[in-house]
Amino acid sequence: MSDRKLLIEGPDLGACCACGGYKNVRNVVLFDFSAPVPGTGWGCVVCHIPNEGAVAALCDECVAYDQKPTRICFGYPGENRRVPMPRPVNRKPFHHDSSFH
Repeated sequence: MSDRKLLIEGPDLGACCACGGYKNVRNVVLFDFSAPVPGTGWGCVVCHIPNEGAVAALCDECVAYDQKPTRICFGYPGENRRVPMPRPVNRKPFHHDSSFH
């Protein structure tokens, strides 16, 4: 039997959208408004909405202390491009199609 430890690493999600740190960034937050880059956010296979919902990546510590993101991902989280959280007036709504749920 090997004494090697199995190390499982998750995907590289870039910097935390709350604190800007890089340690244990493995939590994804989904928002009810559109992503700044179409096709790079969340979607739903049940109601057939495209992957265009905004997302943020947070570290474990910010989640534990209920820190709110101040930035969202611009493109895929692993590309590590962030933009400031848009003001509510500038957000294009993005929701599930409830007729499928």
